[in-house]
Amino acid sequence: MPEPVPVGSSGTSAIFITIDDEVYGVGENVVGFLGIGDIENTVTPIKLDLLCGKHVIGFASGSTHTVAYTKEGELYSWGDNNLGKLGNGTILCRDTPGRVLLPEDVKVIQAACGDRYTAAITSAFKVLHWGDIDWSNGASQTLPLYLEFPEDVQIHSLCCGAFHAVALSSYGQVYTWGCGDMGQLGRRRITEVEVTPRLVEGQITGQLMKEIACTMLASVVLTADGRVYAWGHNRDGELGLDIDIETISSPQQVKIEEVIRSIAAANMGSIITGISHSNAIYKWGSEVSGRNIPQVVQVDNIINAYASCPIPRSCRITEQNIRITQELKNFSEVVDGGFVIRDIGNTLFNNKEYSDLTLRLSDGVIYVHKVILCSFCEHFKSMLEGPWAENGKKEIDLTRYNPQAYRAFVRYIYTGKLDQSLSGPQLIELCDIAESYFESELKKMVIARFPTCLTVENAAELYCIASSQPCEDIKELCCNFVSTRLEAVILTDGFDKLKGDLCKNLVKRAVQIKRYNPTLRKIVEVLFK
Repeated sequence: MPEPVPVGSSGTSAIFITIDDEVYGVGENVVGFLGIGDIENTVTPIKLDLLCGKHVIGFASGSTHTVAYTKEGELYSWGDNNLGKLGNGTILCRDTPGRVLLPEDVKVIQAACGDRYTAAITSAFKVLHWGDIDWSNGASQTLPLYLEFPEDVQIHSLCCGAFHAVALSSYGQVYTWGCGDMGQLGRRRITEVEVTPRLVEGQITGQLMKEIACTMLASVVLTADGRVYAWGHNRDGELGLDIDIETISSPQQVKIEEVIRSIAAANMGSIITGISHSNAIYKWGSEVSGRNIPQVVQVDNIINAYASCPIPRSCRITEQNIRITQELKNFSEVVDGGFVIRDIGNTLFNNKEYSDLTLRLSDGVIYVHKVILCSFCEHFKSMLEGPWAENGKKEIDLTRYNPQAYRAFVRYIYTGKLDQSLSGPQLIELCDIAESYFESELKKMVIARFPTCLTVENAAELYCIASSQPCEDIKELCCNFVSTRLEAVILTDGFDKLKGDLCKNLVKRAVQIKRYNPTLRKIVEVLFK
């Protein structure tokens, strides 16, 4: 279920979805951005009938408008329609949800809102945008248009501040566009407006980014190895950099003692948060009292860190992030409201007592349940409900697969979670299994986890293993890692063992990523002259 989305810039309104897939709005209702059918405030939640049963998977909002995107790829909008930001072909405001008029056969997987601007990522990983696409020159775009990027990239994540936008590519690179007068675009030279996305460089050049976030006038990113960088408006030190400069025009590292696993920010506010691997929640921004550096706050979930102010939306804030302290113990636990959470997946995984099928691996067996396999894996559903079911067999031979990787795959089917104990080679095997079984969400988890396994000593070896599988994303992660550490990597035993073409391809791709580094160019000349 998506997190409640606060609409507007004051944190006094919310839209939420119930377990029965019903959508409600409550609170302040400026220009009808609650979508409840009028412009009156309400202290009692009111149902948004048009969205009920639509399987909404996410919301986004600006200061006066809101959008919702569904599992089927539909996009709905409502609220103020200044400069056509609702994307319905008009400039008329709406107080109930209406369909955004997407190009034919286009489906949306994520959306983001600025103050007078809206953008969305399509299922083909392209970006559509509408509204104030020229950023404050007064022209309106009432229908979605494709946004052209300077390189042929796939965009996997998108967020907006009040007057700028940030996108994250499949290669872990960050692009920005919009107004840059407060340094929020991350250019070394301040620019007023840029309508075409450009790559952010500086301190993050050559590094792999895994998350992005925006405050109203700033940008924040998280690297694959857990470091946070920020740039933009820094009045009162709100970026947490401990620098007394109001405008930070290029990425600067935020000093946090722990490795951070996820970030969030209020796109119509200034609060930023980060969650460490120890589940400590760090908070900083203009509303934080005292010295404005990241401080651990004593709250039991990330939503409470945004009490009385706009909370974050869209960029990878999930139920798992929100309920970080509600770890399951002994398969079940009573939580607030008297509900009992039952960890059915872990309880039944490899449970022989109720099993009706066995998976044979090279190191043993896994006891499984057809109803779970068919419910959560399309590959098994087509197999077990097809001709295979008619032969009456009770065991499937899977000894050709890496046993640890396949066991992790089955555990994912049962629990929806990735086994965090897997090694780099096992993750590569699991990525191949996920690709073969068309499990795109599992593949995303593997790709997000893989950079934590990379070291100078094993990068070349893992690149070699990935090259023997159809794992282009994993190979690219290896190249990204090597691009900032090439001098050290070429001295390792793993690099010495790379065969000619593999060695050449790894080094050349690493230098392409780090193309502005003259030292790396010299290394290539020596290796391949």
